[in-house]
Amino acid sequence: MPEKEQPNHQGNACKENGIEVKKTCCGICNQYSHCGIDAYVRDGKIIRVEGSSDNPHSKGQLCAKGSGIRQYVYNKDRVLYPLMRVGEKGEGKFERISWEDAYRIIAQKLTGYKAAFGPETVAFFSGFSKWFRPPLRRLSESFGSPNYITEGSACQEAHKMAWWLTFGKIGGADVANAQVVLVWSKNPFYSTLEDNRGFYEQFEKGKIFIVVDPRKTSFTQKACLHLQLRPGTDGALALGMANVIIQEGLYDREFVEQYVKGFEEYAQLAERYTPERTEALTGVPKEKMIRAARLYATAKPAAMITSAAPVVHHVNGIQNYRAVISLVALTGNYDITGGNRVLPVGYLLVTGFTPSNVDAYIGERHVGIPAMGHREFPVWAEYTPEQGQAMVLPDYILKGKPYPIKAVFAMGLNHMMWPDSTYMLEALRKLEFFVDTELFLTETARYADLVLPACSSVERSDVKIFADGYVQCFPPAIKPLGESRHDIQIIFELAEALGLEDPHLRMGYEEYMDFILAPTGLTVAEIQKNGGIMKTKHTLPPYEEKKYKKKGFPTPSGKVELLSSVLERYAGEFGYDVLPEYRSYSQIYPRFAEGEWPLLMDTGSRKPQFIHSRTFRMEWIAGLEGTDLLDIHPEDAGNLEIKDGDRVRISTPSGSVEATAHLTATVLPGVVHMYHGNEKANLSYLMAHDFLDPISGYPGYKSFPCRVEKL
Repeated sequence: MPEKEQPNHQGNACKENGIEVKKTCCGICNQYSHCGIDAYVRDGKIIRVEGSSDNPHSKGQLCAKGSGIRQYVYNKDRVLYPLMRVGEKGEGKFERISWEDAYRIIAQKLTGYKAAFGPETVAFFSGFSKWFRPPLRRLSESFGSPNYITEGSACQEAHKMAWWLTFGKIGGADVANAQVVLVWSKNPFYSTLEDNRGFYEQFEKGKIFIVVDPRKTSFTQKACLHLQLRPGTDGALALGMANVIIQEGLYDREFVEQYVKGFEEYAQLAERYTPERTEALTGVPKEKMIRAARLYATAKPAAMITSAAPVVHHVNGIQNYRAVISLVALTGNYDITGGNRVLPVGYLLVTGFTPSNVDAYIGERHVGIPAMGHREFPVWAEYTPEQGQAMVLPDYILKGKPYPIKAVFAMGLNHMMWPDSTYMLEALRKLEFFVDTELFLTETARYADLVLPACSSVERSDVKIFADGYVQCFPPAIKPLGESRHDIQIIFELAEALGLEDPHLRMGYEEYMDFILAPTGLTVAEIQKNGGIMKTKHTLPPYEEKKYKKKGFPTPSGKVELLSSVLERYAGEFGYDVLPEYRSYSQIYPRFAEGEWPLLMDTGSRKPQFIHSRTFRMEWIAGLEGTDLLDIHPEDAGNLEIKDGDRVRISTPSGSVEATAHLTATVLPGVVHMYHGNEKANLSYLMAHDFLDPISGYPGYKSFPCRVEKL
């Protein structure tokens, strides 16, 4: 940007120079953030952004992604008009068409497939972000298709499944009131930037943090104790800690005796994980593991921070996570102040007491046809009946069994989300009809028959309901670029083109948002009149702890299930363990003999400036990391005669990619690591497409075997 276009301070915004400050928000990141932005606008264009210091939710913070939002909005790859493919799939040749023609083509195709093959042969996919999901799910079900699928098939849903199988509901960490906080495979400094101030305050107060993470990070360096485990061995470490807690009598005997099912069997399982065996399996020194177990078990209360994906991104992910959260049950730290509290889930999965009408809008699932993945992963079907398991989508396209998928209407589909991404591209090439709604002409969008242009958060009005009781909805800071439209408008207009008579899909956008907001006592017009962010008028109820004393646990037995009734039901046919057994990837997939592939790849984590692959296309942010770095321990590098900066090849049975070696002791010997999302070296291409957790269907991103060699 030319220097003359950049005002140096807010005082430069005035009528004389034609600059206005528009309140808006960043929608690049997760639904818990969406930080407030002061957008400096001149002649209808944003020329500068700052964090809104008067925003009571974000309080002026703005990370690298939000600070670079101009390069996101005005990116050279933005899709500005509806496009129809005129070349081969993947070639990227399109011609501009009208919205009317686009809707007509989509409606003809989808209704044709529905009439000829059944509505289940049409899938409706939601990628990131989540703000349009209630109408998209409604669209899928009103159309008659069970195949509403989302990126939740590889993010968060399996984490929730582990909690549901064990407790029936998720317990969130009450960090502020805990004496000890056990952080299991999460780096809050990178993944939840909006909470950084709170964590720093807790560190300054001297609070004890124990962190389980296979890498050394900025967060582990501040922790009291870091348990650096071998990726994928979380279950073994948790069972080793359980061994110490049970053998030393540190468990909450009253809670266990009254509220836990399967404790005796679980104790017998944990007995096998002696400190010596646990150290051998995990690489964590037994003295550290014992100390961590004692600290966590003897603190009252203690909280455990879990994460949406890291532990479940292993082929034993569900069982590993069940073993981890079983420690909450052993210590009686469930649904108490300072422990893991049970709070209601509100709009767009944000936990808290701020109400919304989202459940009333979505309604009950009424499609009777099994969704994709429900036969293959019956536990997924039981706990996530409203959506299919998207990891099997390429199989349904390529093999046509148990029924074919003929068409996909997608909003933000990214083929790199799938293991063996080449296999997914092969499926997209074969798919008869593919519509992708996108901001950018991505590699995936190049395989679409039609590409519809979506607008960014600064070009639309978007309601956010936060856990702290604030409701945010700003008017657009600028007009949508080109002919881009907001996703919910596209959904509503497509529903009309399809002739769907569902009144919830015939609303205008503001009518829809007012319906969602009704329990808060607010309207979109009122919020925007009062600066774009207000507190709900609904009185938030106080937190009530130990609700299980009155209601029991929402599990089949009414108790915490260390021995799972649900898994027991499917054990015979699917071979599931009813206890949270630890198994290595080579035990589950014997074809991956550890000796043939000597290194363990750990991928899927991200740096604070990146969110999946989308911000790699922003020049300023991409420049913060100039190359595709492979983290490798100096010991391994020495054995392979690799020096820092050397180009290397990473190989698996599925293929190979090249990267630049980065020698670092942040990873363990025998483990290599790469951040994900970089198209220069995306490791999703190196995984077998069926390298999945047999319970959840989740890919094993964070521990798969590989070989590294110097080029």
